[in-house]
Amino acid sequence: MTSAYQFIDVPYEFRHTCWFCGEPYFESYSFTPSPNYEQQELPIMVPCCQECYSLCHSIKASGLDLLRDKVKEKLHRKYEKHLQIGVNWTKEELEESEFEGKALEGFRESGWKMFEIAKDRVNYTGWPLTIDGLPVVGMSTGFYIEHNGITYTSLVQAVVQLSKAYNIPQPYLEQVVELVGRDRLTYAIRFAKTTYGYSAEEREVSIGSLKAMLAEEALSFQESKIQKGIDVAISDIKELMLYRTMISPYAIQWILKQGITTLNQLAEYEEAFVEHFTQDSELTAFTYFSGLQVYLEKREMDLDWAENEDPNRDLFARLAAS
Repeated sequence: MTSAYQFIDVPYEFRHTCWFCGEPYFESYSFTPSPNYEQQELPIMVPCCQECYSLCHSIKASGLDLLRDKVKEKLHRKYEKHLQIGVNWTKEELEESEFEGKALEGFRESGWKMFEIAKDRVNYTGWPLTIDGLPVVGMSTGFYIEHNGITYTSLVQAVVQLSKAYNIPQPYLEQVVELVGRDRLTYAIRFAKTTYGYSAEEREVSIGSLKAMLAEEALSFQESKIQKGIDVAISDIKELMLYRTMISPYAIQWILKQGITTLNQLAEYEEAFVEHFTQDSELTAFTYFSGLQVYLEKREMDLDWAENEDPNRDLFARLAAS
């Protein structure tokens, strides 16, 4: 008799554990993609705690990775105040505070524990998913971002949550982050905190100064760059698909010419990349850049694949030897 479900493999040490947040197991959620791009035939049973099980029922997602991210985002929103405790206090400051009154004394005693529980749940990574020993494809965390020990599923979610935590107008923080890049989120928050209280005119002056400083940094970076890129004919570059994402040969050609091999290097060149490919269209630039993030993450995280299976491995070897 054929089973009507697919059950994910659960390692012994994770039995009775929620895959989404690490809390004790309550029930398995029957996941069917919506929309079902991959034509998945049977629902996949994913172990959940009671809260995550309830959250899953209100979510539509085309993949388990998207379901996971949306559950994380809902947990972030629900426990927003708990997570903000770590923004406003250190453990020592909270323990040494002189709160009076039953409610405030209770906060002093339990506040940090509440923060740690919420942080552990939103940061929980689960275990690598397999079904009958075969990996579940498409499970990427390439767009995750971390700030102050807390993980966010995307830069957009981080900006939304952190603008509330630090009482910074969201549009202003978005503007600063757009200028400095996702890898300098902490710097962006520090800059925005010291300038958002000014008038609109003063903030514009601050943004202008920031642009000038970043331009100087970019110039210095270009001048000090040691590694040289290589020119490769587009016909020599193999197109490939990773996690339902097409990696464009034209995008690969561009990073090889710049000597880029890592996500951090790509982030440094994001503005130049977007400017180059926006000549085709903004959608082209975004699609190419997103594909490269997936590609470079795969090369960095799976060295065996990069050295033996990447169809363009010889080109990167040639770049390394240049």
